[in-house]
Amino acid sequence: IYTPVQIPSHQTFIIASLPSFYARSESRPFPVVYFDLGSASLSPDAGNKLLMDLRDCCAACPLYLTGYTCSIGIESQNVKLSKYRAEAVATMLRRNGFKVALAEGKGMIDSSSPESNRRVEIKLTKN
Repeated sequence: IYTPVQIPSHQTFIIASLPSFYARSESRPFPVVYFDLGSASLSPDAGNKLLMDLRDCCAACPLYLTGYTCSIGIESQNVKLSKYRAEAVATMLRRNGFKVALAEGKGMIDSSSPESNRRVEIKLTKN
């Protein structure tokens, strides 16, 4: 039975699968973890939801995590923040038996929706 998680405002949250514009035909869509402005903290609810979404994923399969930020702020700080976000998700996944091959930060992305850029993407392939 799937029970929706109540997410308080200003918490990290996860969508169940990647929107169609993220999905690539050669890779399985995975959850995306979103963060608040300036935050690299993964809430317990978001961590639990992520583990539930990845329950059918082979724990031995290497996962590639890429963190991003919005265009607000100084570029050098955004690169660090994007790496911290990827590392926060990687740490939680490793503690729960998943193999993380790479956790990297790409910094900021210009977009009309800054909130959607404050994220960590999870993939089975490096590209």
